Amino acid sequence: MSLPGEILQGILARAALVLLRVYLGIVFLFAAIPKLQGDFAPGMAGFLQGKAMDQSYPFYRDFLHDIVLPNVHLFAGLVTWGELLGGVLLILGLMTRLSAAVALLLMVNYMLAKGAWPGMPSSNDAAFAVMALAVMIGAAGRTLGVDSLLAKRWPRSPFW
Repeated sequence: MSLPGEILQGILARAALVLLRVYLGIVFLFAAIPKLQGDFAPGMAGFLQGKAMDQSYPFYRDFLHDIVLPNVHLFAGLVTWGELLGGVLLILGLMTRLSAAVALLLMVNYMLAKGAWPGMPSSNDAAFAVMALAVMIGAAGRTLGVDSLLAKRWPRSPFW
């Protein structure tokens, strides 16, 4: 028995989204773990005062200088917990659209702080942002994720 091409293509597309979702979740989880083991705020402040002030976009530099740096402990916590919770939720396929939106927001902020263009070879943040966008649009948690169970109960929810 063979599957029609359209059905097989759909199955492969959903499987690819699951791989992207889980991979992105693992990346975020591994990024968060070292931040949890120590005080991330001084490292973040050092990066922002050094590289970010030199290389970030001018409009974003003002945001970093006026808002983020004076509240670096708050933002360090937000980054750490955003990466941790986003990673765990993506791996589980729970509230996938929301966690992918958090991942996209973090990646865009990382790119802006580094002054990276999306097409730069060193811009893995852009690749992760595109992955997060694909996972968010494709509702990747509905395949091999907790969202598939939640979508049966609440089919109109935008979170899954």
